[in-house]
Amino acid sequence: MLIAGVTAVVVVFFMQGDGPPDYVVAIGDGKRGTAKGQFDSPAGVTVDSGGNLFVLDTNNSRIQRLDPDGTVLEIFGDPGSKDGLFSAPLRLRFNTEGILWVSDTDNNRLQSFNTKGEFLTTVGSLGQGPGQFSRPIGLAFDVAGNMWVADSGNHRIQKFSPGMKNVLAIIPENAEPSSKVGFFNTPWGVACDATGTLYVTDTENHRVQRFLKDGTFVKSFGTPGNKPGEFNKPTDILIDRMGNLFISDSGNNRVQKFDPQGKFICEWGKMGNLAREFNNPQQIAEGQDGTMYIADCGNNRIQKYRARKNPLFTQEGGMQIPTKPRANGPSETPIIDLPEVPTDATPGASGTPARPTAAPTATAGSATPAPEPTNF
Repeated sequence: MLIAGVTAVVVVFFMQGDGPPDYVVAIGDGKRGTAKGQFDSPAGVTVDSGGNLFVLDTNNSRIQRLDPDGTVLEIFGDPGSKDGLFSAPLRLRFNTEGILWVSDTDNNRLQSFNTKGEFLTTVGSLGQGPGQFSRPIGLAFDVAGNMWVADSGNHRIQKFSPGMKNVLAIIPENAEPSSKVGFFNTPWGVACDATGTLYVTDTENHRVQRFLKDGTFVKSFGTPGNKPGEFNKPTDILIDRMGNLFISDSGNNRVQKFDPQGKFICEWGKMGNLAREFNNPQQIAEGQDGTMYIADCGNNRIQKYRARKNPLFTQEGGMQIPTKPRANGPSETPIIDLPEVPTDATPGASGTPARPTAAPTATAGSATPAPEPTNF
């Protein structure tokens, strides 16, 4: 366009607006069942590079792989504690190499698979030492390929090197349930942005905490309640390409959106089984095209959303562009080299997970408590 005789070039970008995304469809008929394409309390969902959907069918102890149109392509997994089997799995996520990692929560371990559902490896056992878990849940990968795990029953976050060979950090060390900043009470969700900043849904403290990539506490936001910016047991967090945070506010049956600093933007959802309504929302996933999927656990379905696209005009500033990943920094020194994973790792107590409940507090010198079985 022409302004006072000067030609100015205006570039139009389309990106997620400040409102909620547009509802598309529900995947699954909403009826609890074991048939192909039916779910029983699906708590986890993720998307591969081809747009295929992987649904963690929690109470059926299996994973269903669906194409972008929702047609079931494959089902793998069954109840049990052997390799490739599950007990109340709660989260799943792909790493940058296309390996699928699963929180096999009540077996107190992580398992990995290829995209065909073929078992690859297992990591962890019940305990409080580095590399051990008590009901692991949330998984996240940073730009360096490190994995962050919400070790919920131990009230801590563990950071593993690529390939899960070493434990690089434990936040906080020697943790017990606490409401102090930098500490947790049953954390469920973890997510890393493009700079390596870590966000944690501190579930039983009804807040979100933010840390630098070295584990240094930065800030906390959220208080108990049902008003905008308040939480009732937040269980998962997604960071979109703009750095915005989408948080499953499970006890309030809604999703809340915040900017990277924790400023409330919008919310949607209420108790129900219609479009844009939820019953205990859990993991949130985003496809490469910006499509969003939410595990609507209590409604036995996955909700699919399309980004609401608004045109934004740029000049020299005024537009937020996704931060490019930083180059890998110096190598990190592990705090421990993990031993070989035993093939007969002791499984945790059987049962299925529920809306978050605080784990028993460990007393000094006592044996590691077994995870408490709960029900959706």
